[in-house]
Amino acid sequence: MIKRLLCTYSLLLPFIYCMAQGIYFTAPLKIDPVAGNNPIRIARQDQKVCFAWQEASASGEIHIAWYDLAIGTMQAPVVMSGAIGRPVFCHAAKKLYLLWNDEKGNIRYAIISGGQTGKAAILPNSQSFKILSASGTDGRILLSVANSDRKNASILVVHEGADKALVLDKSFDIPDSRHIEYCSAIPEGTETLKVFWKAQKHKNLLYTNFNLNDQAMGKPSGTIISTDVFQVADVIPLNDPDSQLLLWKRSDKENKWYYGIINRGTLHDEHAQLPYLGNTTEAPVIDRDENGNFHIGANEQGKQFLLGSFSLYDPAHWISDFLLPQKSNYTLKDIVIPGSHDAGMSVLKAAGGKDAGIINECNTLTQLHDINGQLRSGIRMFDLRLDMFQGELYTKHAPSDCMEDAVAGGYGEKLSDALQSVKRFLKENNGEFVILSFCHFCDKHIPIAQQADSIVHWLGKDLLFEGNGKSLKDLTLNALSGKVLVTFENYTFPEKNILLNTLARQSTAPVNYKRAYAASNDLGKLLTAQQSFFIALKDSLYDNDLVRIDWQLTEAGQEAAFICNDFQSPKSNPLLDGAKLLLNTVKNNKSIIELALTGNQVFTDNVNAWISKGIINTHNHPNILYVDVSGNWITDYCVLLNAQPIYSNQK
Repeated sequence: MIKRLLCTYSLLLPFIYCMAQGIYFTAPLKIDPVAGNNPIRIARQDQKVCFAWQEASASGEIHIAWYDLAIGTMQAPVVMSGAIGRPVFCHAAKKLYLLWNDEKGNIRYAIISGGQTGKAAILPNSQSFKILSASGTDGRILLSVANSDRKNASILVVHEGADKALVLDKSFDIPDSRHIEYCSAIPEGTETLKVFWKAQKHKNLLYTNFNLNDQAMGKPSGTIISTDVFQVADVIPLNDPDSQLLLWKRSDKENKWYYGIINRGTLHDEHAQLPYLGNTTEAPVIDRDENGNFHIGANEQGKQFLLGSFSLYDPAHWISDFLLPQKSNYTLKDIVIPGSHDAGMSVLKAAGGKDAGIINECNTLTQLHDINGQLRSGIRMFDLRLDMFQGELYTKHAPSDCMEDAVAGGYGEKLSDALQSVKRFLKENNGEFVILSFCHFCDKHIPIAQQADSIVHWLGKDLLFEGNGKSLKDLTLNALSGKVLVTFENYTFPEKNILLNTLARQSTAPVNYKRAYAASNDLGKLLTAQQSFFIALKDSLYDNDLVRIDWQLTEAGQEAAFICNDFQSPKSNPLLDGAKLLLNTVKNNKSIIELALTGNQVFTDNVNAWISKGIINTHNHPNILYVDVSGNWITDYCVLLNAQPIYSNQK
């Protein structure tokens, strides 16, 4: 338990923010079943997809069938008898190999090409190695295998010999790797690789780096990627050698598959549910063809095979890439963008309020990335609250407008730093736009007009969008490109290009947010509040309304000030503080970050369900998905939603 908690809170430790990586999943093609409930492997060559599966019988025969994407037909399967293990595909040296274990324990392989399967051959000296996975480079195949003799895992390095047959070059044992149920070796360069593995009865996914020139692997570092993994579907390399995609299931009690990106040994967005294939019984399978395209598929509970694909994109310019080309005439009311609640609170600069001693990261932080990181993760709407600290404006998180009136609160990112990040970002990505919504002003410390002046000073007035009295329904994405739309809740400074926003049933303000805030740590109450909100909306929307899903599973009210009194920052000494983290868990006390991660795991499932039931529809669709712990995951979901029929422009 302590290890799991420490893993969670280690997310709060400072790190170098790498370039964000987004993943866009396409809706899958439904193909008539080819193997019932048997696990399937896939590989694509041009306009054909090869399916391979092992028969669920004593013979264990391997079946291979080709599906022609151009004409939508499946050929009759070819049977390859004598198998005892699941087959795997591997692209290497511009060839596609199928590999499997025969009844004698040897590794066999065949070259697949043009809808035909070549003659099967045996890999020499491969007896007693059970294939777990395979990956390829230009000149080599890396086989991750379980060694039946020594009960451990090994990496086999295979290359094509002079006679075009495969040859076992060398093998490396992974020390302390008994009872491995998943292992994958991923090339990181010409001579280096990353090894990921998971042992049976353990929920730790581990990895280590390895150099192929070493004589022995040595004791692996055993760096923990995640402590919440029941089953691994796959770990595959992405275009960035430092990044891999992980597909996994958290437990045997829920049939959900998640995806996350491992970057430099750290798993990000581990609460993102796999779109389209997230509820399939069998593990999803992935293929990266010889052209670098990604394909993904899974059995749909024995009914059909779902075959889709995904592509990588840079969230820093997702609006330019996905919306502006075809939807430049759309408005904010026609699309959905990701938003960040208490966006400046990725860091606790200082505590404040009447009892500042009870404030720490546990009850104050709402985000894992600073404003710069959130921008580059695709977030486009930011909720910011300001107050003075040490003579400068800072973002804040407090239950009162002025810090001294609060029981306790915290100061986050400095305003000047946050706005300079916005300015730099839009200079680099001038097709994007940013919405900054300010609220909870304390005019006792600095007049609100002076706060407005500070914002204009740091951004530059030319960067601020001029409303010119237009309604939201008339403001196109093209007109917003490269601009910052700044709004103040209940205040306006039109001469400074700062617009009024309200949160009312009906308003004449340029921007009116329609939303429901649960203010609860009870997931059931959050779901009820949001569903009731959309049911009640019906047709009661006006031209200046933006619909916002306020998805905050959080410490409620004054509870936030007291709930984490035993918490100490993991920045001090996470091992010594582990007992205090455990104590809070026994008390059912959870940090805002941990609560948010729990709530975010079910976000897409519920929104998808409301869409399918018509509770969310063309007329009341959300325009902002406003979350704690924002990141690539919520941008990925917005990209997917914007392609759905409920976001088709009705003009």
